[in-house]
Amino acid sequence: MTTVVHDHLDLPSEGNMNKRHVSVRAVVLLLAAALAPLVTTSVARAEDPCVDRPATELDRRGDWRCVGLATFTGPGVEPVAPVLSDEEAARLDVTWPAEWELGVAISPDGRLYRQTALAPRAPEETRPVNPTPTDVVPEPRDGEVGTRTIFGPDDRLRRSATTSYPWRVMGSISAPDATASGCSGSLIGPRHLLTAGHCIHQGGGGADKGWFPDRKVGPGQNGIGNYPNGLKNSHWYFSVSGWYDHGNPVFDYAMIVLEDLRSTASLGWLGWRSNGHWGEHWTAGYPNWSFQCADSPSADGQCDNYQYGDSDSTQLVLAKLLKTHVDVQTGQSGSPIYEIDDDGRRVTAVVAYHGGNWATRVTAARSNNFCDWIHAHPSAFADHACE
Repeated sequence: MTTVVHDHLDLPSEGNMNKRHVSVRAVVLLLAAALAPLVTTSVARAEDPCVDRPATELDRRGDWRCVGLATFTGPGVEPVAPVLSDEEAARLDVTWPAEWELGVAISPDGRLYRQTALAPRAPEETRPVNPTPTDVVPEPRDGEVGTRTIFGPDDRLRRSATTSYPWRVMGSISAPDATASGCSGSLIGPRHLLTAGHCIHQGGGGADKGWFPDRKVGPGQNGIGNYPNGLKNSHWYFSVSGWYDHGNPVFDYAMIVLEDLRSTASLGWLGWRSNGHWGEHWTAGYPNWSFQCADSPSADGQCDNYQYGDSDSTQLVLAKLLKTHVDVQTGQSGSPIYEIDDDGRRVTAVVAYHGGNWATRVTAARSNNFCDWIHAHPSAFADHACE
């Protein structure tokens, strides 16, 4: 029997097999080590909107920082009209931490920002601006003075000329796709609507409470679904720690920065003043559409999302609150309390609480915030003194 030797076959030895296994394992380990930073970075960025998304105006500043994503309320959740008694207001008239005036903001894509240093000092008052000075419809002399939310006769008169100044700078605030509003506000800059904090955030609890998403603003809305000056989209929200974190009524104020449009900037705006809050003042806003308004043009007397205003005089000035006897109802939260002098109309407080008719005062710290928020988001179509 002949034995055939296949010398052309190079069969691997046990040693060669081990070497090949080691070589393959080494390549796999090297590849894994090279790819690990890429995978880790990708996962980290996906989880951190502050890193993964394009920088905003506040990211480019040293006194604000992104802290994550904001919490929003669910569908159908709307602002609740709060009540503040005189006794509760008196208990709140104490010194509060200065840090409670630090700003809290959300960007158009839902990022949450916290201010890390108080806003720089700003003028204590600003001038109102009316781009069409010949188109002014002055305040009517309202009726008998009331002494309550709506006490005795309803003295509010409808502001019908809402394409004229100043009524076109008083705005309704509504949910997406709604034709009737739940809050009010006033333009104090070319795209900057001053309102109550509870009109955009539930107040207190920080992330446990939600922001009301995608509010629409109707400057000079003139009836249900009627927007003679257009319906404006919100862009940024601003409030302060005292409201966002603590839900404290004396910090119940906010600003909605609108999408920047020439049609908005051309409406004009009110000024503001952080001193001299005694004397006669006015307000105008949008009570709930289903309430009764004495001056309503509707046959059933419902307010129907027309704009109504009233005048009265200051009843009491506390450190951060102002008591007024102008007639207001639910829906008029966020409306301005404003004074008139030779220079025009200046906001001194924001209607916030029914029951005792308390308004959140414009103070020096709040004037600083208004200016800072306007400076962070100027308009391309009009200049403001704070820019």
